[in-house]
Amino acid sequence: MPDRRHVAHRSWWTGAVLLVLSCFAQPAQAQLGALRRAAERKLDQSAEDRMNAASLIAPTFDNTTVEITADRLDRYMAALQTQKAQGASNRQRYDAMQAEAAAVRETAAKADNSRERVTYERSDLSYRECRGDAQQAAEDEYERKMEELSARMQRDPIGAQRDPKMKEIMAALQESGRAQQSGDTVAQARTTQRLAALMGISTDSVAMDKLSLPKCGARPAKPRSMIVKDSLEARAAQLNREAGALLMNGSVAGSEVGMTDLQARMMWERVQSWLNGMQKAAPITRTFTKAEYDLLVSRRSDLRKAFSGS
Repeated sequence: MPDRRHVAHRSWWTGAVLLVLSCFAQPAQAQLGALRRAAERKLDQSAEDRMNAASLIAPTFDNTTVEITADRLDRYMAALQTQKAQGASNRQRYDAMQAEAAAVRETAAKADNSRERVTYERSDLSYRECRGDAQQAAEDEYERKMEELSARMQRDPIGAQRDPKMKEIMAALQESGRAQQSGDTVAQARTTQRLAALMGISTDSVAMDKLSLPKCGARPAKPRSMIVKDSLEARAAQLNREAGALLMNGSVAGSEVGMTDLQARMMWERVQSWLNGMQKAAPITRTFTKAEYDLLVSRRSDLRKAFSGS
């Protein structure tokens, strides 16, 4: 008859072995469950692909929409990768240019002389107010002469038409009217200057400076500290614009993939709409041929990485 201690020992040993085996069995069962679920998802996806493929609407290929072929898709994805690599380089340049712009702005702040700036701004304001009075006087004179011209035309239209100078003025007025109708502001400004010159009135900036000189004096000159500060601030602003342009995500150029820009953009939109539907459970655009759809399905993983940046 077995010793009780031996029986108890065997029972304990058997229990321990079963416990260890059960610990190993649980991960194996979990792995089998995961494999089964993955297979079910694959079957579901395959069924979904078949269902989607059955409801396709073949597009019309023309100068705007081209067929999505393996070659075109490969070239477009390669161009995207090149663009992303350039984007990483551009980001480094952007950071460097932003740092340079910050340093330039700091230098500009140090160049600022508040006393000189305030003094200049006050004198410049006084000058512009005085010059504005002279400008207004010239414009009033222009209006007065135009009224005289109109009155003369009404009094003696035949005599006015015989006057060579009046003929020039009338031609300029007609040209001004056409410029106003077409919205050509440059032509309007040019004809206004021409009319003012014909009537002996000068309203351009140089003429107004001369006209206002006796009463207003010369235009105040900017102190050097302001010139330096303005130049540095302009440089910092330019750096910011150039840096910002580096981060603008432009679309792939058609010349990079053997298409026109419009064709490349349309192809991108078609592929992107398909990907959005696949990733976000949104309605998938059906305008694909069977060959296009099968190609996109076969490249699903690569397309997600290429187009999403992951």
